[in-house]
Amino acid sequence: RIAEMAKYLDLMLCIFPFEQPLYEKSGLRTIFVGHPMLDSLAAHRIEAPREDRLAGLFPGSRRKEVTKLFPVMLDAAVSLQRRLPGFRAEVAAASEELAACMSEHMAAKNLKQREPVNAWLSIRVGGAYELMQRASAGLVCSGTATLEAAYFGLPMAILYKVAWLTWAVGKRLVKVPHLGMPNLLAQREIVREFLQDAAQPEPIADELWRLLTNAEAREAVQLELGKVIAMLGASGAAARAAKAVLEHLHSPGMR
Repeated sequence: RIAEMAKYLDLMLCIFPFEQPLYEKSGLRTIFVGHPMLDSLAAHRIEAPREDRLAGLFPGSRRKEVTKLFPVMLDAAVSLQRRLPGFRAEVAAASEELAACMSEHMAAKNLKQREPVNAWLSIRVGGAYELMQRASAGLVCSGTATLEAAYFGLPMAILYKVAWLTWAVGKRLVKVPHLGMPNLLAQREIVREFLQDAAQPEPIADELWRLLTNAEAREAVQLELGKVIAMLGASGAAARAAKAVLEHLHSPGMR
């Protein structure tokens, strides 16, 4: 696909550092401008300590993701609540509709959401960025949220499940060693991935237990996540992108 794109494009602007050499191999002029996420998330930083033994659950922003992942996250949370005193979990819902869907899954497992909001398990609409900064560890659906969680330094495990046919086809077409963006950027597994058949409640609960009870493990993950975010460049990606486009439009070859 890159070789085909090179036939029609004059300039490629990349937001990930690993993209630049891939495009340059085709002869396409490429500039790494950095990730605009660094600017958009900066406004959501809060000054709050991480809450001991609080896990953040981020099952995705699409109904299919929630349907596949939330029951697994629930079972892992229930397992941990039984064996880790003081354990609490908050679920970040992207919309009221998804919150209702999650409540249905909780009811199916006889886990009705209780009041007050500081009960051991609760759902909140919005507030994902805040939760990423308050929680001591998290379970995160693979996707953009993993990079957002990395930005906020949340020790996490990455989960993903799709229909078996989609998974089978995807495995044939996509050849990458990791699925989570933090691991792809680091070129190694710095956070555990539980994908498809490996996304089972007990192993996930064990990893969450490790992160919640081992301060050294959390700090080691946070250190690696910080290195990953540093790879995305400095703030100001939009301005650098605009400058690159203007310079290209005013270059001799474009006159």
